[in-house]
Amino acid sequence: MIQRTQTIFNALLLGICLSLVVGVAATANAQDLPKADGSGDIPDMLVELYSPTGAAKSVKLSSLRGKVVLMDIFWSRCPHCEEHAPQIVQFYNQYRQRGFTVIGLATDRKESKDDVNSLKGFLERTKINYPVGFLTGEIRFSYADPKDAGVPQIIVFGADGKMALREVGWTPAQADKVKKAIEAQLAKAPTRKPSK
Repeated sequence: MIQRTQTIFNALLLGICLSLVVGVAATANAQDLPKADGSGDIPDMLVELYSPTGAAKSVKLSSLRGKVVLMDIFWSRCPHCEEHAPQIVQFYNQYRQRGFTVIGLATDRKESKDDVNSLKGFLERTKINYPVGFLTGEIRFSYADPKDAGVPQIIVFGADGKMALREVGWTPAQADKVKKAIEAQLAKAPTRKPSK
């Protein structure tokens, strides 16, 4: 009886510890874009983005504040990612003149020739016309869902830099949620001159 009670107690204690670890991990998951002045809890991060023409450009995440941003985390060999990409292209084309931008972040390995070739094929098939880079550990830790490593992961930030929505996976219902989040954030954003 004493041994059974001790086993139950140990199991409860382990459960409490795991809950605390998950809770700490969830709160450590920063949700705002970095601030350009360096204030706030999130350090600035550089991401190397490639335009559809192949030109590379390093972008500070803090430079995205002031725009409504969709961060699309995907894998080039993921069927759901290939299904959702044309919808993200459609959102980009529909809203970019209103201060909306998309950055794609591939989970493919930059050092792997096979992965890079797979990514190139993915970009051609899906006709992605917004900049795409490779997901870094720092960005994954700060913005990806801490409980679900699945792809695609769609994260929408308002012009204030605050995370407005994070979705893992892609269904018609999620596509509708993402569109509504983009439109709601654009409605709150200051009016911008159309960009080229």
